[in-house]
Amino acid sequence: VFFEVSTCFAARLPATAPHGAAPLHSCRTPPTAVPMAALGQLRAARQLAAAAGSRGMFGGGAPGGRFMMPGFWVAAPAIIPSFRDGGDKIPVEAFTIDCSPYLLGPHPEQEVAERMLQTFDQMGVVRLTNTRLSNIEHMRNYAQVVVKTQMKYEGGANPRESILKNVYEVGAPNDAWLHYHHEMAYNQFSMKNLAFCSVKSPVGKGDTYLSENLSVTDELMETDLGRKLKDKGVCYIRCLTDREAYKGQGWKEGQPVYNHWQLSFGVETQAAAEEKAAECGLKVEWTTDPVKPESKRYMKTKLITSAFEFCPSVSRNVLFSSIADHNMWFDTWKGVADVPPEKRPLQMTFGDGSPISVEELKQWVRLYDRGGIRVRWQTGDIVAFCNYRYAHGRPAFELRSWEERQIGVVLGEKFQRVGVVDGAW
Repeated sequence: VFFEVSTCFAARLPATAPHGAAPLHSCRTPPTAVPMAALGQLRAARQLAAAAGSRGMFGGGAPGGRFMMPGFWVAAPAIIPSFRDGGDKIPVEAFTIDCSPYLLGPHPEQEVAERMLQTFDQMGVVRLTNTRLSNIEHMRNYAQVVVKTQMKYEGGANPRESILKNVYEVGAPNDAWLHYHHEMAYNQFSMKNLAFCSVKSPVGKGDTYLSENLSVTDELMETDLGRKLKDKGVCYIRCLTDREAYKGQGWKEGQPVYNHWQLSFGVETQAAAEEKAAECGLKVEWTTDPVKPESKRYMKTKLITSAFEFCPSVSRNVLFSSIADHNMWFDTWKGVADVPPEKRPLQMTFGDGSPISVEELKQWVRLYDRGGIRVRWQTGDIVAFCNYRYAHGRPAFELRSWEERQIGVVLGEKFQRVGVVDGAW
């Protein structure tokens, strides 16, 4: 379970703490205010926890972030997001339609559909709550009011499984932070919008966060990082494992696997995978799997593109990249977190090949956090949003044995990326 607190998180210690030490806390306090003995004790406890193979809770996040998210890992991740900086950037109520007065059926009635479209046109996002819907097919019908045209999930990074036609699983471990990102920004095409449908939602766990991207872009462009991203672009390197080499297993079975190329592209041969990759604008190289050297069908794809994208609905360029495509994405990812950063499936640099520093990555995360909006789930909720105007992500969470969380993803209309438009800043 993760808790929202403003100061500190208790650290899990091994069953036998050194010298009978009491449980420690990792606090957001200036180092000069913490006794050196306490720091040494905390460091020793973490080392002992790692040696014992147990997992500890680590707080942190962007400076100024009120809502620090714990994680459940042996070592603290290099960058810990807070997902929002204090309150919501935009009040959730501003884009929420309370459906309590309506008796919703399998298909949306005209009044609800009109309100959905009006809210989406004004805000770039709309949320339905108190719907009393439980059938995923019915939820999809409401999502399609906004997400009118759907694309097939091909060339995507996550190993998504289909729940229903054009409705997919999230495809990520519960105990991994999903940094803010724009869906499929690593391809030469992406989608205009998408929707999430809450099929099963335990209260207070696995909430989605949106980041209001217009304000994030404005703040970014006042920084050196923003100017570098504008001038240099970004380079995405994505590596996909061979399903046969891993006997079909993935991260769910504890393997150091993000996704197999057979699943990503929906094909069975290398030639077909190359053809699909070319449609995504990706250059392909077949090489040796750095984790399993006996496997020679390790698919390495590369794309150099703009870090920004022109958004037609607001007639301006907006940020369209994040650290979700950097190897730090896997700092909390089951199976892959133990792989050295330079061997992880995702690598990201500036477009000229120069590295993005840790400080620049932290700054990037902080800016997205400042645009953060927490969307609390209850079963039957539906959220549709513009993929240009909002990034999305979520913190890690733990479920008890009797709890379930299932979010269906509806992917919107495909568009070919154009990058930036001159004079549209």
